[in-house]
Amino acid sequence: MASSPTATSFAVLGLLGLQPWTAYDLVAQTRRSLHHFWPRSEAHLYAELKRLVERGHAHAEIVEGRRRQATRYTITPQGRAALEQWLATEPAPPAIEIEALLRVLFADHGSLEELRAALEATARQTSDLRIGALALSDELLATGGPFPQRLHLVERVGALYGEFLLLLEHWCEETLTELDTWPDTRDVGLTPQGRKRLEHLTDRVRRSQR
Repeated sequence: MASSPTATSFAVLGLLGLQPWTAYDLVAQTRRSLHHFWPRSEAHLYAELKRLVERGHAHAEIVEGRRRQATRYTITPQGRAALEQWLATEPAPPAIEIEALLRVLFADHGSLEELRAALEATARQTSDLRIGALALSDELLATGGPFPQRLHLVERVGALYGEFLLLLEHWCEETLTELDTWPDTRDVGLTPQGRKRLEHLTDRVRRSQR
């Protein structure tokens, strides 16, 4: 009995809804698009393609590739109907998964130097992601990309992703500056700058609810 589809199932199905793909090309396309905000391993994606076939949502056929045979996947009418039904449902609540937040939250079990190294690494990683996103944005503006008719949708996703990277990079820099005022990771309490930021954030959230 085939497993129930997940959000990742429908993400892959959405790509198949654009055109047929070989497994290799579909994984490559996810690295250009979905991976920025919905990262999944290659093994997970290959397994998901097989599950889509088991559910009758995709059809697989062997085709001749450049060097060897490949499996090409095409969405079925049942798959397109399932995708349309999913799009009409309520999405799951937003979730944030950033390991640097865990490192900060439990930093009092480690040293100030370890925390600084973790934040510097996260800042560097975020900068690398931003550079990659910028290159993709430049390509889309210059050529329109492979699906120019969909750029009104791509722009909205890219806008949030880009703002998130800028925010995370700023947060890393701000937190590293805050560390300069801490004697240790333990028993510091709320600093004057921390109080100002918390009060400012609380005020902004309260005003947004009016």
